[in-house]
Amino acid sequence: MVNQTNKNLLESKIIQRLDLSDLMLKLWISKPENYSFKPGQYCTIGVDGIERAYSIASSPDENSLELFVELVEQGELSPIIWKMKVGDKLTLRPKAKGIFQIKDTNYNYYLLICTVTGIVPYVSYVRYFLNNNSSNMKFHILQGSSYMDELGYSEELMTISKDYPDFVTYQPTISRPKDIRNEEWNGKTGRVNTIAENYINQKQFNIDNTIVYACGNPDMIIDIKEKLGQNKGFTVLEERFWK
Repeated sequence: MVNQTNKNLLESKIIQRLDLSDLMLKLWISKPENYSFKPGQYCTIGVDGIERAYSIASSPDENSLELFVELVEQGELSPIIWKMKVGDKLTLRPKAKGIFQIKDTNYNYYLLICTVTGIVPYVSYVRYFLNNNSSNMKFHILQGSSYMDELGYSEELMTISKDYPDFVTYQPTISRPKDIRNEEWNGKTGRVNTIAENYINQKQFNIDNTIVYACGNPDMIIDIKEKLGQNKGFTVLEERFWK
């Protein structure tokens, strides 16, 4: 039972759940009437007064809020979420927040670098601008993870990149290729920050036509800001996700 002690909190409920592994799941929750957000923002959900912010993978024109949740065993909320099922209720703060948005659409290229759940705001960008792109902007998405089962949106992004190659390029990479969990992986290997540095050297990117976004592991972001920001002069926007 959700304890809605704050009268300003909205009520939502789980309408779909997809378990990707023992540690990763996708959650779709109902979107209250008049609830609005911009691509790249996050919502704050709660159960019994325990709250956590999650970036929204949905496009604003979708009818539900899609979240990509990682189980943090010592965390406060994610272990509770893991026990929840379709129909269970939770609270939702009335306003989405976050400034990790695409406000300047004048760049030609958007290099979007992330680790694991850091992909979520980029999924929202892609879904939204796929139908609302009035410029020549192109997304280059580089996602890193330790294990292939952490790449929760790889199939969707691969499909979009094949169908709309002038709009999206998606490159996932695995940092532990010899682990048994990755025995079926035949894609690129290595840390995403290393891949990003090599990637940018191969493309026609410069500080005037390209902006860099980095989302996820703070150490990755620090490295990207140094190598691409300080050393090469690119504008780097960041959002840090960590356990």
